[in-house]
This record gives sequence, structure tokens and C-alpha cells, in this order.
Amino acid sequence: MTEDKPWMIGGTPAHRWLAHERARLAVTLVDRLVSGVEQYRRLPREELARDIVTLVAENLGALADALRDKAVPDEPGRRVAETAVKGAQEGMPPEALTQAYELAFTEAWRELTARARPGDLADVLACTELVMVYMRGVTATVTAAYFEERSLRSAEEQAARHRRAAALMSGEPVPGTASRHLVLSLAMEESTAIATRRRTRRMLRELDAFCDGQALPLLDGGGGTVLLPWSGPWERVRELIERLSEAGRTPVTAAGAEEAAPGEIPDRVRETREILDVVRWFGLGPGLYRLPDVLVEYQLTRPSAATGRLAALLAPLDGHPGLLGTLETYLRLGRSRRAAAQELHLHPNTVDYRLRRVAALTGLDPADDACVPRIGAALAARRALG
Repeated sequence: MTEDKPWMIGGTPAHRWLAHERARLAVTLVDRLVSGVEQYRRLPREELARDIVTLVAENLGALADALRDKAVPDEPGRRVAETAVKGAQEGMPPEALTQAYELAFTEAWRELTARARPGDLADVLACTELVMVYMRGVTATVTAAYFEERSLRSAEEQAARHRRAAALMSGEPVPGTASRHLVLSLAMEESTAIATRRRTRRMLRELDAFCDGQALPLLDGGGGTVLLPWSGPWERVRELIERLSEAGRTPVTAAGAEEAAPGEIPDRVRETREILDVVRWFGLGPGLYRLPDVLVEYQLTRPSAATGRLAALLAPLDGHPGLLGTLETYLRLGRSRRAAAQELHLHPNTVDYRLRRVAALTGLDPADDACVPRIGAALAARRALG
């Protein structure tokens, strides 16, 4: 057999038989597709009869060309990437798309090889190998085009949500969004860029599941703000924060404020961020906090006759910025010496030494539970005084 001789099956060149039979096969294969794949049963009959049958026939024709040329093209199939993009836009799962191609090529191969004679073995094997390679190429093209489109759409949708969230946080009404939103400010330990992206995706899924995809988040590596169209019990929100911690695989500290209309949202955002600052200054740890949960601590951060005296408790550290920075980091990270050491790029023993120096200079031991509220209040007073 020379290279120019076509592959023969049943006395007919394989490519010629497939080119001749492709229209008939397309109708039969679409009927099989409708009965075997749920997503195609939902399509209108006219779309099946017009578009899908034509598409299957075109791709069988492309396969016939490959059999004629005895080579798989770099981009197998016709309109393969285009249909994958359309499927992604319509929400069809990728496996439904690849299953359609696999069914079409498998059935075409089955009918083609059913005509084989005893002397056709070599050509049958050659055709079989080419069809398998062709199918792999189509599957790769479909998958790449599908997920590229989904990624683009996801990025566009996320950007649109960010714009709506930013507008609402500026006090602007946004058509098409809920009339009132609950405001959450979140804080968590920062991570690498890749880990942050993965963590954010998992957390966004939890937020969307909580309110049917209507959450409006503005998140970054260290936290951010989320607007939720939610009027249910706060206990459910508390459970949401626990699920976000699990999804993000990191403790989440959250501050929440009551539902607000668009014009009230900027004030609620400011309130939740202040509450979050208070929670971190006083080392209260992860979980959900509202203003009633931190009334005393919050009030200690407001200017008063006691503010100056509270701030003076840490005056001995004024000449020791390293000690003050270590103290603040240690409290903000839930009194974790390891986390503080990691953030400050220090050895944990160095953190311990600095905290002992703080205790020696101020008389307030950061490792003593009884001293932490006074230290937190002193730090808050210093911030209040600027």
C-alpha cells in the first residue's frame, strides 16, 4: 500500500464513504444525542433540526477530510471552538459538549468499520488510530475554548459586581440591586497571590450560596467589605463567617452593621471598619462582631478625659518603635507569637524577648489575659489622639 492509496474499508475509500453518508449519520446521531444527553433534550426541536444536525454533518465532513489526508489538522473540526464558546455562554456543562463529539465520531467509526472485510485490517487499524487522535484533538479544543470563555465571563461578572459594590459604598443607588444591604467588613491573614486567589474563589462561592449569587464583595488578600441583601437572623450570618473561615482555610474576623439603604451604606461601612479596628486592637480573635458586642472597647477608642492617661500607659515605648510594632502585631494576630514572627520576619524567640521588654518597661504583660484589655485600650487611645 502506497502513501497515496486511500484507506479502503468494505471496498470503498473510508473518507469517501463518510463524506457521502455524513448527512444521514448526522440526523441519526442527533436523535441518539437527544435520547442520551439531558442538556440536548432541553433544546428546541427547530434548533436541533437546523443547527445541531448541520454542525454534526460539518464535523463528520472534517473527519472525512482527515481520513482522506491521513493526517489530523492542527485545529480539528469545524466551528468546534465557536460551539464551545456558545455552550459556555448558555451554561451548558463541558462534558455535554465533549460527549456530543465523542458520540458522533464513535458512531461514525462503528458504522464505517462494520463494513470491513478480512483483508481490510491494516486500513481499519489506521482509520481507528486517526479517529482516536482526532477525538482527542477535538476534546482539547472544546475544553480550552470553553474554560477560556468561562474565565472571561467570570472576570467580567466579577468586575461588574465590584463596580456595583463600589458605587453602593459611595452612597450611589444602583439599579437592579436590592433596596437594602447588610454590611460586613472582613479581616484575615494575608497569603501568597496564588493562595489568595484560590481562597477568594472558595469564599465567593460561600457568599453566593448564602444569598443566591446576590452578594456584592470587594475582597483582597487581607479581607475587604461585602454587601449582602439579607434581612434574616444574625445567627445565620455568624454561621456564614464560620463557613468562610473553613472555605478560606484561615480564621476570619468580621464586623457587621444593620441593613442600610444606599445613602446609608457609606456610614455603615465606616462603622464596621471601626468595629474591626477595635476588635483587632483588643485582640478579641476571629468571629463576627457587632457594635453591641464591643460597646465598652469601642467607647474607649473615642476621645475623652481618660484618653490621654490611657495613651500614657505605653509612653515608655515611644523610644522603641520595634517594641511597639511587635506589640501591635501580636495583638492584631490574636496573640499568636508564631504569626507575629512570620509577619515581622523575626524568630519567635525574638518576639518573646520584645514582649518581655514591653512588660518590663510598661508594667503591662501582653501574655497576661488581665493586662490585654488595658493594653488594647492604651493602643486605641494612642490611635484616637493621632
